[in-house]
Amino acid sequence: MKLKKKTTRQLSIAVGLLSFTAFIIQGLGSTWGFEELGKQLTQTALLFSGGINIYFLGITSQKNNEDKEKGNDK
Repeated sequence: MKLKKKTTRQLSIAVGLLSFTAFIIQGLGSTWGFEELGKQLTQTALLFSGGINIYFLGITSQKNNEDKEKGNDK
């Protein structure tokens, strides 16, 4: 799957925001009395965030290896 740098950057920002939102939900959950729901939402958000990171880390590593093989290593 080939993605433009702009798309990859946007996905990276989205994952960062998702992780930050999970952090906020977890903190507010215990403060406002919805701790169990907060845990569920946090776990779900971090699961998606981790999956996206693992997938795109693999794509980035593959692209870096291809660039090295082509002699485009800068």
